[in-house]
Order: sequence, then C-alpha cells, then structure tokens
Amino acid sequence: MGSKSKSYFYATIDTPLGWIGVLGSDAGLRRLSLPRPTRDEAVRDLGQEAQGAAGAPEQFEDVHRQLEEYFRGERTRFEVRLDMEGYSPFFSRAWQACASIPAGQTKSYAWLAAQAGNARAVRAAGQAMARNPIPLIIPCHRVVGSDGGLHGYGGGLPMKKHLLALENGGGLEGA
Repeated sequence: MGSKSKSYFYATIDTPLGWIGVLGSDAGLRRLSLPRPTRDEAVRDLGQEAQGAAGAPEQFEDVHRQLEEYFRGERTRFEVRLDMEGYSPFFSRAWQACASIPAGQTKSYAWLAAQAGNARAVRAAGQAMARNPIPLIIPCHRVVGSDGGLHGYGGGLPMKKHLLALENGGGLEGA
C-alpha cells in the first residue's frame, strides 16, 4: 500500500516584527517562518512543502490570535497542535526539550543535548535549533551558548535579542 499524501494549507500573518508564514496539514501546524519584511519572503521561508499548498487563513485563526497575544506580551506558551512527522528522533527530542524552556529564561546547547539524550551531541543540538520548523512556538531563541552568549539565529541576532527582551517584559521597542 502506498502512503497517503498529506494536504497542506498556508497563510501569512502580519506581526509587529514582520510577516510570518504558517503551513499546516490536517494533523496540525507543520512550519512557521520567522518574521520577514514581505509576505512573499514569509511564504518562501515555508519551504518546498508549501508548493501547491492551498491558501487557507481560516485554518490558522487560533495561531494568529496566539501570536498577537505573544507579541503584546500577554502569552508565554503556545497551545497549538503540531505535525512533526518525518523528523529524526534526536531532533524531535531536542525540540521537545526546547519547548519546555519557560519564557524569559535561556538554556545552553549543552543542556539541550543532554535533555535530548546525548550530552556530547552539542553540535547536533545546534543543528536541531537551526532546522527548527516552528520557531517561536518551539522557542529556539531561548537557547544560548554555554557562556550565556547569543549565537546564531535564523532571524539574526537582533531578532533573538528582541524576542528575549519581549519575554522579559521589555516590549518590542526598536524592533
């Protein structure tokens, strides 16, 4: 028997930091882009799975509301059904550990590797964060170097600083 192919749908959401693209399936949210200057860039950042996806903003009303609350500083955790099928067990465990980091706190890549089951896999933990398909909801911006320093972030270090400041009650000034 062949596997049933998934149907995907997408939307863009305007936020104070730019456009966010969201891609989902019937199983849940599959991808979320970091804020981008244009809708087209946000959709492009959703990747190959978005090709052929149907535009369906109504499918993401709850995600939209939760993102608005997050950017207003009213939400610290997202309650969204996720479709994380097809990823490696280590990456999945790393993302699950990352999602457990409370807003306003940070943890190191070494902590993340240990939580994902291999304390020596610090570089792999970094790769898991770099390939995180659902940033903000899986808050990879909360992962920092062992020295507490900010290292690599898909949205750039200024974006990482803004998100951490937002979560620490600093608002989005200068964003």
